[in-house]
Amino acid sequence: MKALLSSIEKYKPNMIKVASLLVKRTPRSDGFRPDYTGFEIPNLFVVGYALDYNEYFRDLNHICVINEHGKEKYRV
Repeated sequence: MKALLSSIEKYKPNMIKVASLLVKRTPRSDGFRPDYTGFEIPNLFVVGYALDYNEYFRDLNHICVINEHGKEKYRV
């Protein structure tokens, strides 16, 4: 996101705001925080609502955590 914002700033927009449906709590975070956040979630692998795991679960109308059994079953 920092690289994208840097690229956009070259065009000198009046304002840039970032919105994110999900923000993970993770120690690897670079410190970037969006201006608007829907939900802060733990550092788990989530699927659904256009988020997939190996092309599966993208069409779910909700977001959920995929467990290790699910990852094993649908791995490539």
